Amino acid sequence: MNWSKGIVYSIRFIFIVNAIYLLFDQKVLLTGLLLGSLALTFAPEIFTKLTGVKITSGGRVTYTVFIFGTQWLGTYLRLYDSLIWWDIMLHFSSGILLGYVGILLLIWLDKDNLVKGKSTTIMIVLFSFVVSISGAVFWEIMEFLADTIFGSNTQLGSLQDTMEDMIYGTLGAVLFAVYILVTSHKGYSSCINRLIEINTRRKKG
Repeated sequence: MNWSKGIVYSIRFIFIVNAIYLLFDQKVLLTGLLLGSLALTFAPEIFTKLTGVKITSGGRVTYTVFIFGTQWLGTYLRLYDSLIWWDIMLHFSSGILLGYVGILLLIWLDKDNLVKGKSTTIMIVLFSFVVSISGAVFWEIMEFLADTIFGSNTQLGSLQDTMEDMIYGTLGAVLFAVYILVTSHKGYSSCINRLIEINTRRKKG
């Protein structure tokens, strides 16, 4: 077992054990939350199976740790309440993660294998950025619907909280876009190069 699988399996194990404990403690809602979070950790494998697009080990680990941070650390351990910067950090990180998802979608849609080389850098950046911003807006819409329908308080009843979340997500998207531009211009090795490379080999094979 390599290091990436070890991290992913460890997080899944924590979700399972904690969910069983909560179930015996008759805390049904929290049990459902953790089981739902467990299911989300399988999203990369499902995406690859459905689309054939491979995801790097680092990408899988980053996504799984993000789910762990939002659901187990943030919601179950209530770090959202005890650490004022926790929500900010996660929304900023989501902007980066969604940008990465944008590239995965672009590779999937790129049937002619055009996503390679410096000539398409601007296209990659723009597509990644648009997906990231759209994801941030969609998330805030879902929070609003949850608060309205189920009476939760994810947006704290505040327009300021909503706008701050979107701003931090946008900053993350901008940082990721700059990262793509700089690494491409300088010819540095990056997670984007590796992602495109493994999927280019897949298409050739």
